[in-house]
Amino acid sequence: MVVYKLLRDAIVDRLRRMEANSLVTNFLLLAAFHFPFLDFAVRMLVTFVLNTLVYFINDFIDVEIDLAAENKDHRKALYIQRHKKTAFALIVCLSAGLILSTLFYSRSVCFGVILALWVIFLYTDYFKNMPFLDVFGCFVWGVAMAWAAIPDFSAQGVRLILLIGLFTACFEIVQCVKDYEFDKKFQLRTTPIVIGIPKAFWLLRALLVAASLYAVFVLGFKLGFLLLLPIFFRTDQRMEIYWMKLRVVFGVVWLALMVRQFLGSAG
Repeated sequence: MVVYKLLRDAIVDRLRRMEANSLVTNFLLLAAFHFPFLDFAVRMLVTFVLNTLVYFINDFIDVEIDLAAENKDHRKALYIQRHKKTAFALIVCLSAGLILSTLFYSRSVCFGVILALWVIFLYTDYFKNMPFLDVFGCFVWGVAMAWAAIPDFSAQGVRLILLIGLFTACFEIVQCVKDYEFDKKFQLRTTPIVIGIPKAFWLLRALLVAASLYAVFVLGFKLGFLLLLPIFFRTDQRMEIYWMKLRVVFGVVWLALMVRQFLGSAG
């Protein structure tokens, strides 16, 4: 019962905040590459378990910071704190189980799992408090979370999920701007705190340009120019609204790209 509640709280919280984006992106990737039903189901299960695990690891490491936050619901963090030994054992067992089971299924999927777990520990414990490395860490995290949904060590698959990495890096900047006052209060050194919010938005714009150029010239996807639209979004609006607009633009481009991949693979 304790194990179930610990994991449930982690994934339900992210689903409520619409942060578990890899569930959707991986579903579309698996469909676009025409995976057989059994492989589709296995890789979606890996995606779901990995999402739950990495978010739980993040909550476990950040439990003291979350408890100190005045504007947060502390019930989840308090439950983790009360069952810290169980939570730690759960992380160890679930990580080992996921690595071993995917190793027998696919070395490529196993590689993605190991990469995702490595990055979440580094990001939560170190990168999140290091300017620019926090953004880079999220780029790698985005790639790692999508890895299970591409054909094993597929060059085309890697090219596609590098775009997901750029999307994730953009989201990280917006999230850090949103959490600016809280992070500053706890003396964290995120990118917006170190370089300032205006320069952080210029970095975001540079990433949007990079994502657009990558989509158009590397992936050969002309609709990639739509990724330039957020450059013109107002930066003085609520970050929740800005984040949602960004999500819509990225979602439309990704869906269109997956449709092209699906039709191309079918041909």
